[in-house]
Amino acid sequence: MRRSVHRRGGFALTEAIVAATLLLMVVQVSWWVTAVQSVVGTRVVTGARILDETRLIHHIITAEVGQGRNGVDWVAANGELHLRAFRGTAYRCHEQPAQGLGVAVSGYRAPDPAKDSVLVLSRDGAWRTAALSRRSRRGRPDCQELAGFQTEVWHLDPPRPDMIVATYYERGAYRFSNGAFRYRRGNGGWQPLTGEGIVVDSAELVPAGSNGVSVQVTWQGASPLPPSFRWTSRGQR
Repeated sequence: MRRSVHRRGGFALTEAIVAATLLLMVVQVSWWVTAVQSVVGTRVVTGARILDETRLIHHIITAEVGQGRNGVDWVAANGELHLRAFRGTAYRCHEQPAQGLGVAVSGYRAPDPAKDSVLVLSRDGAWRTAALSRRSRRGRPDCQELAGFQTEVWHLDPPRPDMIVATYYERGAYRFSNGAFRYRRGNGGWQPLTGEGIVVDSAELVPAGSNGVSVQVTWQGASPLPPSFRWTSRGQR
């Protein structure tokens, strides 16, 4: 009887050691799997952010450059893209109010007197600039129906009573600085449009030929994607 008790005690101790060893191995493997999943998850999230912010930069540069002409509507120099950013179009209504200018307007956004200027095509065929000092939708004049256009009254400084058609725009600039893609409206400060994940001094925004802009962006952080992107955006011919 004593021998069987000692044997069972020996087996119990051995089983306990084996069980503890297996448990430790399971815990270590679980920790390793968790760590690997965390690293993979971080890389995937970083890659998704890089793609989103690269698409944003590509869309903005391509849209701004593609709507204008080099030297007329935009200029790329010293790592910056300076432009007269197109925002919308206005047509003169056939009925005009006693004060102001009746127009049908459509664009990326509504006109904003706080930041928009107007480029007016007059009856003599010349283009002239004016400040959009005020706009109103009260007392809308009768106007030709154009899909997507809204009728309103503009007040320009100086007045342009012989206007046929006009574009409204804001002056601004884009550049890469302090790890982000930034925009400056007028003479204001540079506002970030992306996170500060761009490798400092790695990004390029330079002229490409007579009517294009070449862009290169390199991102920091572990990602399953190649960190560098390059493309060329072309303006109107």
